[in-house]
Amino acid sequence: MELLAAYIPADRREALGRKAALPDRTRGAALFADISGFTPLTEALSRTFGPRRGAEELTGHLNGVYDAIIAEVDRFGGSVIAFAGDAITCWFEGDNGLIASASALAMQAAMLPFAEVRLPGSGTVGLAVKAAVSSGPARRFMVGRPEIQVIDVVAGGTLAHMAAAGHAARRGEVMLDSRTVVPLEDSLKIVDWRADEVTRDRFAVVAALNTPVPTHPWPDAVDLKESVVRPWLIPAVYERLRNGRGEFLTELRPAAALFLKFEGIDYDRDDVAGQKLDAYVGWVQGVLARYEGFLIDVSIGDKGSYLYLAFGAPIAHENDAWRHAAHIWSVGRRRQPRRAFDGTRRSRASARERTGPRHGRERLYLGTPSVHASQREGGASACVCPGNRQRVRDPQVD
Repeated sequence: MELLAAYIPADRREALGRKAALPDRTRGAALFADISGFTPLTEALSRTFGPRRGAEELTGHLNGVYDAIIAEVDRFGGSVIAFAGDAITCWFEGDNGLIASASALAMQAAMLPFAEVRLPGSGTVGLAVKAAVSSGPARRFMVGRPEIQVIDVVAGGTLAHMAAAGHAARRGEVMLDSRTVVPLEDSLKIVDWRADEVTRDRFAVVAALNTPVPTHPWPDAVDLKESVVRPWLIPAVYERLRNGRGEFLTELRPAAALFLKFEGIDYDRDDVAGQKLDAYVGWVQGVLARYEGFLIDVSIGDKGSYLYLAFGAPIAHENDAWRHAAHIWSVGRRRQPRRAFDGTRRSRASARERTGPRHGRERLYLGTPSVHASQREGGASACVCPGNRQRVRDPQVD
């Protein structure tokens, strides 16, 4: 059961072990770490070895990288909250940003062995990470239908500042927003400042800390009952893992990815924001269940709120493109929250297990550039369907 419990964020798992609840409102630091280079590596390995063997080869690289960076989150007492594509979002409870910055800098050092991954035959692919940190108040929610999957969400303005800093960061950098930097300036070695051209928000590139930060890793994981762990996993994934068949999820297959953007929830000021988000996510899960699609992630950032949905992984159908189109129209009839937009692409995606040392496990759905393009098109109020490049009208929800 410890293996399955690793799907739950470390701080949430510790609270569940005490039969306690995490506070709805909290303060701390959010850390975003985005790994670049996996898409060209996926394509190169697939070309060289074929889809199945290529996915197996990629899994080794994935586990090595994620073991390395999540170890640095664990070492400094952080919790991995969410995975989205090649990125992770972490939370450091009660931190003013210094501990999260130390963790981010340690991630950069841990990535050095992966700076040049040699490909079979000839050539190399470089893997790197960029990190962003912001501190302040936040909301913590548990959303979703327990019979399908419960998802941990951290939301609020602090996450928006973190995401904005992430946009300003480049490969190999650690970026902090200005409101986090001000009280920590004497403790940081700042090598550059940047400003957003639109908002004029300022961000600092931090190369090192002037004083060391002590580590405080999590204690050994508590043993949770199966009834507590089960709601945190997609049923199909849970059954396969429980029966020792998780390796069958490591494969490259055709899949349809959908990023659904929604608006209308004030996470900072609305006391019932968690209830609203839970109701909406649960409703989307219910629609997805009719088409055997899966909600992979709930993402809250500076560009809005997104749901990341997948059709074709881990369960494949011959008509996955039709299933995700049908889901779009079903969601389009919903009148809350205020507006919803979608961006959709169909391509090849790898469904596989990503594991951390002790406190992190997730199913990754990574794809070719056209899959990642669906996220960029999320705000375009359209979906691009495979084999038919016609635009589908925006499903208004207001």
